[in-house]
Amino acid sequence: MTPHRICLSGEFTPGSLGASWTRAFEAFGLKVLRFDVNEESRKLHWMLRNRYSHRATIRNYFLRWLGSKNYNEALYRTVVSNDAEVLVLHNGCFVFPETIERLQQGGVKVVVFHADNPFPPHYNNRPETLPVARVSDLYLIWSERLVDRLRAVGVPNPRFLPFAWDEEVFPYEQPPEQSWEGVLFVGNWDPQREAFLDRIAERFPLKIYGASYWGTRTRRNGLARKSWMGDVLLGPDAAKVLRKSAICLNILRTQHYVDGTADGLIMRHFEVPGAGGFLLSTRSGGATRLFPEGISADYFDDVEECMAKVDKYLADSSARRNIAAQAHEEITAAHRYMHRAGVILKWLS
Repeated sequence: MTPHRICLSGEFTPGSLGASWTRAFEAFGLKVLRFDVNEESRKLHWMLRNRYSHRATIRNYFLRWLGSKNYNEALYRTVVSNDAEVLVLHNGCFVFPETIERLQQGGVKVVVFHADNPFPPHYNNRPETLPVARVSDLYLIWSERLVDRLRAVGVPNPRFLPFAWDEEVFPYEQPPEQSWEGVLFVGNWDPQREAFLDRIAERFPLKIYGASYWGTRTRRNGLARKSWMGDVLLGPDAAKVLRKSAICLNILRTQHYVDGTADGLIMRHFEVPGAGGFLLSTRSGGATRLFPEGISADYFDDVEECMAKVDKYLADSSARRNIAAQAHEEITAAHRYMHRAGVILKWLS
């Protein structure tokens, strides 16, 4: 039976995943209730909100459980008082299994969409992450390999569900006839990405947009630091730059490697072609299936292959335009958040 009222737990700032999911479920005529984790975090004990004590307690199940009792009670009451039939949690930090089981006893279905890697030692694993996964009705993840790993540790109903494109956040326009003939990277800093992009900048014009770590944690005279544009790009501003650049790089992070192999899809797989740009990405399972190599995307395994592909596509604007157009067509037809919401509702029926 299709639910009529659904509660989303997450962040709902403009451009956030929670806002995208809200629009997607409302497109099906559902009443969407919000449990805003930023606002409700005030109900957490101060030791979980303080910067320093949070670090000390981040791996302690008992202290996190003790300090989040009021938070869990607020979530429970929000769902029950509004007669929500489904609760969708984004990652589910500070939510504990007994809260989920209590809701399930009242007939509420609980769905978790985990946007990161739920296994240790990855940063977004918390002591409650896998216990919550084991009691959820649906546990949705962006990697097919992680589905197998979750099933192996006792998660009863893990499903592969990738991210999608939200046209309100990354609007599409026809790409310009003349693009900026260089390489664009939009994303956060880490040492592996810095080393990779240092090599790219040795050979090609490079622009990096991202948070201030690109200006503070990179090598002082490194090419990555010199390529950082000093700003973060979000939403329509990012979409404009993505479609105006010849090549948009997508470099997967450590958390996107499962058993040593790159796997799954991240938001950028959908945002770049959704906005009208050309994507060159780390080769990963799932991505190559949804967007076949050389047809609706292209890929690399290492920096040497990446540079060879950059050479190829800077010299062949027709090929990259055709790939970008094909990817956009596929995303429009099957990879919007409304499509993902429809899949979830089908699984719940």
